[in-house]
Amino acid sequence: MATTGGFAEGTFNDEEAQKALLEKFKDTQHFLNYKDPKLPPPQMLDVDERQLVSAKDSELLKPIRVRFIEDGPDRTIDSKTEFPKAIEVTGVSGQETIRDLRRKIAAAEKMPVEEVNLFCAETNVDDKTVITECYADWMGFGLEDWPPRFIVKPSVKGFEIHVNARPGRDFAEWDKGRLLNYGSTHMIFDVLPGTTVKELKNCVAVRTRVPASRCLLTAHVRKSLNTLGEWVELIDDKKTMADYELDKYCVCVHFEKRQFDENGDYIFDDAFWDEQGYHSQPAGCFIAQDSLSDRTRPDANSLDPNLPLSIVSDRRAAERN
Repeated sequence: MATTGGFAEGTFNDEEAQKALLEKFKDTQHFLNYKDPKLPPPQMLDVDERQLVSAKDSELLKPIRVRFIEDGPDRTIDSKTEFPKAIEVTGVSGQETIRDLRRKIAAAEKMPVEEVNLFCAETNVDDKTVITECYADWMGFGLEDWPPRFIVKPSVKGFEIHVNARPGRDFAEWDKGRLLNYGSTHMIFDVLPGTTVKELKNCVAVRTRVPASRCLLTAHVRKSLNTLGEWVELIDDKKTMADYELDKYCVCVHFEKRQFDENGDYIFDDAFWDEQGYHSQPAGCFIAQDSLSDRTRPDANSLDPNLPLSIVSDRRAAERN
């Protein structure tokens, strides 16, 4: 390809582009510092401390933020998870492994390495993973930040049991009349073989705010790889995980909300209209009030979720005024 004046034809052959580049690089871009060759050898070997600090800062990552979940049976990581403590780890190189980072966190917090288990939002990382691999330009994995952000879970006391729930209004997250999150719910709990079904329901109730008496749990038990397994209803609250052999063969547990009470009557846990008028949600209802699509109800949010957050013409008019 022919070039004119040092610029590739069809790219910088334009006179304005040439002037722009000349204007951009008119000043000195690099400085070369060299020592007098007549200096004695000891002084020739001296290194500027500022250069060492600069080289060290360029090699190491910025402080890595690490958050700790509460020590308890609930090991779920989602938008509702609370982190009572957070620290920043400095002096970490991108070439170090997760194992090295765990050791640094354990030494800083004076705790066993076994109690420092690193996770991301939806990704668990093993000890051999290099920190530079903990990045993905894709939302949802918890690896979209750099330096990466980690979450510390304590060691498992018994075994982890996974409880899944279908998407629904019961668990949807709303803020000022607008939907923030709607999807399936995935919960993780640390239980022992001696943990009863009632205790597991209490853990689910704390996470979902659905009363334990209305929690219906069905376990997927698979005793052989040659079959798809079977679904077992956990109807006896006094039985333990070992009684149902969940500590050995459980794949997951499915959660549903009980719709009828002991007398067979439907439980109205939401607002409704009838011939007497409008009935608001009962006290302590776990369903977000903003999830009701009826805009005619008296307790509807003043913000209509169907309207845009802002109108460009109105915003610009406000800025001019």
